[in-house]
Amino acid sequence: MEAIRKKNFINDKRRVSYLHSVYTRIYSGKSVLIEGDYGAGKSRFLQLIEPQKLQLVWVESLFNIHEILASILSQLKFDVEPMYHKTHSYLEMICKQKRTVIIVDESDDLDSRTWPYFKRIIDAGIPMIFSGLPKVRTLLMNQHPDILSRMKILVLYPIVVEDFIAQYKEFAQDAIEQIYGATRGDMRKFQEICEDCIHRAKEENVKKIDVNLALSLIPNFLSK
Repeated sequence: MEAIRKKNFINDKRRVSYLHSVYTRIYSGKSVLIEGDYGAGKSRFLQLIEPQKLQLVWVESLFNIHEILASILSQLKFDVEPMYHKTHSYLEMICKQKRTVIIVDESDDLDSRTWPYFKRIIDAGIPMIFSGLPKVRTLLMNQHPDILSRMKILVLYPIVVEDFIAQYKEFAQDAIEQIYGATRGDMRKFQEICEDCIHRAKEENVKKIDVNLALSLIPNFLSK
């Protein structure tokens, strides 16, 4: 019984198709926007992306633009410091890093002033993968339609209960159904309850997690 679910547990047909689509885009030097509501599994989907022969760089969406650019270069092994007056030279350096993929999770937190810089990077043929709430697309549609036109949009939906049942084989079907119903399909909450159940089952030396064990933990989680 696994204490922590492996990151690639999300393998429903839609996500497999999306993953192939992402690879097709980034190997062609093109960009992607992963859109989904809270709990749809955007961050977990991003963790599945492992391109060959391309360097993955992760961006902290709360940073200012000069901090973002310096962070990208630092991850690419450049000895740089986040200095505002170096913003344009850092941008030029990044635009030359052709074997790079830049991932921006929670892009709804980005300062709107960062988008024109990302446009320059995208136009240089460096693929960027953004994830965020539907309001990211709305913002780009209203303020930066030229940037939105450069990206393929993939909309993530919560995984259906049948996919969870197929993946969590150490759980009885009715246990999964109860957890799924209690969390309303929120994948983050669902996984946290399942991990609590797995830890409790190990403590009690239980091989199959039944609905009674699940129900004993659901109220504790939902009351947090």
